[in-house]
Amino acid sequence: MRHLKIQVEKPSLPSLGILTQIVELNKYDMIYIYHHLSIGDSLVLERDYDRLWDRNAICVFYKGFKIGYISTKASGLISKQLDRGEKIITKVKALRKQKYMPLDGLDVAVYIG
Repeated sequence: MRHLKIQVEKPSLPSLGILTQIVELNKYDMIYIYHHLSIGDSLVLERDYDRLWDRNAICVFYKGFKIGYISTKASGLISKQLDRGEKIITKVKALRKQKYMPLDGLDVAVYIG
């Protein structure tokens, strides 16, 4: 009788994705980067411990420029994952702007895991 070696792959769970918007868009830094932003660009998230009124505040950066904060509804979940050291990928999902004007809105997709 032959001994068969069967390898069973463990099913991997899909990464958690959150679609949210950037609030408090920073108009001062936005003038330098708004024309460079496009759908699919990567963004960097960092905790902001200086905002005492929002203990889950998360800053959003694009190429070193601060562009705003993650909305408070999503920042609670995302801040816990950042504190755990989870890998988080953030991409621009939608832009709302008028020609020659700063952004009116910015939606992002946050993938955890």
